Amino acid sequence: MDRREVLAVAGASWRRLRGLMRNTPGLAVLSFLLAVVLWYFVTDTENPTLIDVYPSPISVEPVNVTEALAVANQLPAVQVRISAPSDRWERLTPGNFKAVVDLNGFGARSQEVPVRVEVEGVRGVRVIDVQPRTIVVNLEDLATRQVSVTARAVGSPPLGYQIGAVTPQTTSARVSGPESLVALIDQAVADVNVTGLTVNVQQNVVLKAVGTGGAEIRGVRIEPTNAPVNVEVIQTTIVRTVPLAVDVAGEPDPGYAVSRVASSPSAIQVQGPIEVLQQIDRIRLPAVSVAGARSDLVRSVQIPLPPGISYVDRDRATVTVTITPAAGSRRTTLAVEVLGVAPGRVGRVQGSGSVDVILDGPLPVLNAMAASELRATVDAGGASTGTLSLQVNVKTPDGVTVKSVQPASVMVTIGGP
Repeated sequence: MDRREVLAVAGASWRRLRGLMRNTPGLAVLSFLLAVVLWYFVTDTENPTLIDVYPSPISVEPVNVTEALAVANQLPAVQVRISAPSDRWERLTPGNFKAVVDLNGFGARSQEVPVRVEVEGVRGVRVIDVQPRTIVVNLEDLATRQVSVTARAVGSPPLGYQIGAVTPQTTSARVSGPESLVALIDQAVADVNVTGLTVNVQQNVVLKAVGTGGAEIRGVRIEPTNAPVNVEVIQTTIVRTVPLAVDVAGEPDPGYAVSRVASSPSAIQVQGPIEVLQQIDRIRLPAVSVAGARSDLVRSVQIPLPPGISYVDRDRATVTVTITPAAGSRRTTLAVEVLGVAPGRVGRVQGSGSVDVILDGPLPVLNAMAASELRATVDAGGASTGTLSLQVNVKTPDGVTVKSVQPASVMVTIGGP
């Protein structure tokens, strides 16, 4: 039966009861009781009560501790079993539970004390059980003593900086707590985080009690709780980006030349004293030999550094030397061939019948070029007779160009064989 049906039944019942009460007043009490039962039934159906263990442990606090005593042990947490409507479970947090052990009247010894848990801030929640129901509490006489305050640097400053003096402005602190714990305390320490510091600073740092081995002693009180600490930061070196200079040694094979020299990286980061780095404008790499080279060279070289300077990220560079054929010229004389003469006719070049040609191109190609790869021609255009002035054309291998032809044109006579 859902809520609507229940309310309909309740309404009908109430109308019938109201009619009966006019004639029978004693039924009023019975009607009221039925209404309460019905309300409880509807509420419990829509928002049922759940009984279970709260999932998070609850910390226990001591209360009413005599001024001359102190708790010497770490109190364990407890688990609580509660009863609460389902909508209350969703609102509960560990902060709504207060678990305490009342130490009023207890003396300096180890003893079992009942744990009391109360719920605060949320209504309708009931504590059914606590586990464990009692815990061991070790009470000792309260002891107090003065200890020295020291400061320690934690972390590392950036590259090129170092931490100088770390000085607490408070020289001593008062520690109080259980006698056995206070006896273990050697000093109060302020741990200062110096990560990333590049300038002097003053930080307000929480003090903690430590023993002779440096381990923290918990369960005691320190006064003051914080201490100002001055931190000195010293710049020891600087980091600078310096370009790399590349040299070559020797000469490539005849007919070849060095067209480009590059290093990767082109600059590196180095660190060192300011006065030393101010004297350096570049770092010259060891020379790469190109003697007899006909193709590109790639070499990995060690980057040399002056005394007192160190690398930041890398100590080697890759040098690439680009070798290309050297450009040159070659002079030659070519006989002129007559093309395009009418069938049965012959074309004759007047004069010497040859031209002087100057060619440009890579020296290795020019030096290796055979005469058969060159040809000087004129085109008679199908003429069958007469004397013509024709332009000389020179054919060359790939990569070779014609700089000049002398003469640029020749006189050609067309006649019989």
